[in-house]
Amino acid sequence: MAADKWSDQIRACGLFFISIVVLMVIPLVYHCFVFLTALPLWGPNPASCITLLICFHVLFILMLVSYWQVIFTDAGGVPYELDEAWISELNLAHRFGLEAEVSEKVSDKDENSPLTVPSAERKLDGRQRYCRKCRKFKPDRAHHCKYCGRCVLKMDHHCPWVNNCIGYCNYKYFILFCSYATITSFYVACTIFIGFITTLIEHRPIQFTVVEFEYFVVFCLMMAVTVVLTGFTGFHYMLLLKNMSTIEHVEKRDPTKKDQVNPFDLGREKNWRQVGENLFALFRNRPS
Repeated sequence: MAADKWSDQIRACGLFFISIVVLMVIPLVYHCFVFLTALPLWGPNPASCITLLICFHVLFILMLVSYWQVIFTDAGGVPYELDEAWISELNLAHRFGLEAEVSEKVSDKDENSPLTVPSAERKLDGRQRYCRKCRKFKPDRAHHCKYCGRCVLKMDHHCPWVNNCIGYCNYKYFILFCSYATITSFYVACTIFIGFITTLIEHRPIQFTVVEFEYFVVFCLMMAVTVVLTGFTGFHYMLLLKNMSTIEHVEKRDPTKKDQVNPFDLGREKNWRQVGENLFALFRNRPS
């Protein structure tokens, strides 16, 4: 009961974060850049105005589309479920401590059983990993998300900022969203900073009005987002090139697993293609 309550709180928190981004941050940044920065240049310098608006809207649209995709694309659930007979048998086996006998029986009779599928990740006793909450066998890299209440394929983490798990089917969009958000925030921060420097060079008076305050808030916000997301996005590109999830990276900190070779590393080029044959194609919703 406590776990369910905590999961509900996390999901509510995710909706709150999305509301902040969609209803507050994005409109504030859009208003500051378009109406306070770019459009006032239309009179003295139309070319600069058009260039700023085109570059900003291209990045802005790419960011919003990738954000939409990572929120509404299912991360990927474990595709098979055991029938009731197997569930019943496993319950009895667990009750009487006969899991090994059940595993051996399946190996003898059913070559397609999830218990006999070649796997790089197994329990310490050699048995296939099994989720007792979902009542499913877990393939390699699948983990149970307590916030979503299910097992997720190639789970990376649960992200409250998108109120969704990041996994096999939407990791590509997560990478794209982080990339475009980083570039967009950097572009906005640089543009505002250049405008401030230009004001100082031309010795124009700086008045502390609501407009200047909005400039200051947006600049500080975009600088903070740029610094945080640059490191965060770089970290995930590093994981992508190593074909490693955040969970696997954290597990590598365990001294007993530190020297283990990553069995999923296919080389940087193949690792890149595994996330998406064309990583920057926003509307191909399945990795290769």
